[in-house]
Amino acid sequence: MGANTANTANTANTANTANSGNAGGGGAGGMIIADRVDLPFVKDTGVETGRVGLVLPAGTPPVCPPIGPPFFRDRKVDPFFAGWQVLAEFSATDWRAQTPIFNSASASGTILRRHGQPDGDRVVVTMASDGKSAKFETVTGPVAGPPQPSDWEFDRLVRAYVDERPDAMGEIVAQNSEFLTYFMDLLSFGPSSHPATTKVMQAASLIGLFCCQYWKNKYRRVRPAQLFPGLLPPVATPGHAAFPSGHATQAHLVYKCLWSLLPAAGIGGTANSPYTIAAPALERLARRIARNREIAGLHYPSDSVAGRHLANKIFNNILLKAVDGVGMPLVFAVDMPIYRRLVVKAQQEWT
Repeated sequence: MGANTANTANTANTANTANSGNAGGGGAGGMIIADRVDLPFVKDTGVETGRVGLVLPAGTPPVCPPIGPPFFRDRKVDPFFAGWQVLAEFSATDWRAQTPIFNSASASGTILRRHGQPDGDRVVVTMASDGKSAKFETVTGPVAGPPQPSDWEFDRLVRAYVDERPDAMGEIVAQNSEFLTYFMDLLSFGPSSHPATTKVMQAASLIGLFCCQYWKNKYRRVRPAQLFPGLLPPVATPGHAAFPSGHATQAHLVYKCLWSLLPAAGIGGTANSPYTIAAPALERLARRIARNREIAGLHYPSDSVAGRHLANKIFNNILLKAVDGVGMPLVFAVDMPIYRRLVVKAQQEWT
């Protein structure tokens, strides 16, 4: 039993308490503890007093002034939300009077396959008497003569599927969710280099989407793949009607708005200017974006034409008149001061 007294040797382990000396952090290889008290940043020295409206007592050390003025500057507004601000004032205009039907104040009319060529393929659109849907008749033949029923729109979509879809697949997928970056790459600008221009572009895109959704709900045209499943779109069919094409409306309105920002003065003493040089590429990009939706089997060709008509009317009859004054002092036919201010700043970014 006496041998068990050897266990008392374990009391030597109490010598380990000497390690508590490391708590000071002074010994070599010991634990290091921060010297500051672990408080929230706002309670750190001088931080709490650095705020607007606080009257500092005499003798208090100066603190950094507040960042920015006491109101929110335009340059701080995110481009996406700047677009919504413009849309809010746009909604007070006569935008409902701008129809997708060319040269018509009515929701009924004819959509030509190619504007300026009255003979040939076309779609006759007739709004229902209750104004809640429309009838679409695809016909061909001289306008002056009796129209002949035709499947020319479906024929074009089938040919596009077979001949063009493999080559266009990359753009179809990329542009399904967004296509504004294509315009930025074309003109070599971005949110950092041209913040006001980016906001104008966002506003144009939102306005186009807003207007075409109104008309989609009016016309309620069935999507091509719903009538011809064999078109098999490579991306999900959107959950709204076909006419007019949203991509076509937005892309053409973005093109028009961006084009209006570019300088018209010649470069190097020539007649060439950013305005004239960029015009063909901007227009072709807008048409290409719309065309890719046809190749994908998501839109009829007449949907794209209607979207282009709608975008032209919105730009010419509302946005352009909101910027161009009609008298001295300047009086604007359309009151959109937020959009006008953005356009002025965006134009300065290109000079």
